[in-house]
Amino acid sequence: MRQKIRLFVIILTLAALVVPFTSHAAAVGRFSLVTGQVELLKQGKIPAIPAKPQDGVEIGDVVRTKSKAKAQLTMVDDSVITLAPESRLAIADYQYNPVREERRAVLRAFRGLVHTVVKRIIKTEEPDFIMETHTATLGVRGTDWYTLLVPNSTGVYLPRGILGVSANLPTVTGSIRLQSGQFTQVLRGMPPSLPQALTPEILRMLEKLMDTGLTGGGLGFGQPASGTGAQYQTPLTLPGSPDQKLLQQTIPPVLGPQHQTPAPVQSAPVQAPHGSPP
Repeated sequence: MRQKIRLFVIILTLAALVVPFTSHAAAVGRFSLVTGQVELLKQGKIPAIPAKPQDGVEIGDVVRTKSKAKAQLTMVDDSVITLAPESRLAIADYQYNPVREERRAVLRAFRGLVHTVVKRIIKTEEPDFIMETHTATLGVRGTDWYTLLVPNSTGVYLPRGILGVSANLPTVTGSIRLQSGQFTQVLRGMPPSLPQALTPEILRMLEKLMDTGLTGGGLGFGQPASGTGAQYQTPLTLPGSPDQKLLQQTIPPVLGPQHQTPAPVQSAPVQAPHGSPP
């Protein structure tokens, strides 16, 4: 009898050790807004499931918004992440301990436009909130910013806060520190452009794109350019409609490393400097 009791206790102890590792991970954020068709890929795997307000997101999950859809996540540290239509974002890591004032957050943006507001400032030597894209790595400290992705470029627009920006390739050296009211572009395989002034016109454009998406606002983001051998359009090369002409007026060209001071915002359509990538 004693052997049976001892065996039963051992089984219960092993079960108690196993259950925490096999149960679902704790939610690190929840959907505070869902408009249109928003999908959640648990651990990044299909099939995707429809997202609903108050649904939780966990480490490893991927959120994607379809055309005319929008999603907002409120994370455990009160950071707010909003995805425009036709955007995709992964929660690569999200650890937060308010008692010890520790945080490690890593987001990966794959597509579209994302507006992120990090409210809590934690005093650390290194940034504790990171966003990665296909061309850039952003180190965050209590910041409100937009991340805009097109096939060969990342635009980083900072209304408020401080943001470190670098290329995502270790072979590409050079980084910048954005201050409130500045923006930069990170082309594939190049360091960030010098900071330039973030104008009210650019902010209005970004706010519009948050509702319409990059391909739904008439601005041509992410659409193939016309002509033989044409590349995808970027925020720097947008011919055509009145909206696109406005964007040319409000988004200055990428500056080469030889420039020492930011170029002023011009009042007429501008072209990228000679020798800059298309």
